[in-house]
Amino acid sequence: MAANYKIKCEAIKVESETGYCPGSAKSRLGETFIIGPRTPSPGMCCRAFQSIHPMALAMRFSDKILCENPEGQVEVTCPDGFVVFRLSRITKDETA
Repeated sequence: MAANYKIKCEAIKVESETGYCPGSAKSRLGETFIIGPRTPSPGMCCRAFQSIHPMALAMRFSDKILCENPEGQVEVTCPDGFVVFRLSRITKDETA
């Protein structure tokens, strides 16, 4: 069966004293999204999603990509440089 994972996307670092991104979407530290066949809910910064999507798409449909770390994770920084997101595959054994 071909790979088709859901991707967990966590905001692991926010460059602000408040823990909220100073951009208009106000992403916050610890915020978690699940990326699958539909866009994440309750909502994600559009600019951040555009940066995350290529990696998440590659991870969804393969068991491993070249840029992931030994734990199977990829970190992506938003275009404004304020938020770092960690992407990881959700396996059948995990719940989201």
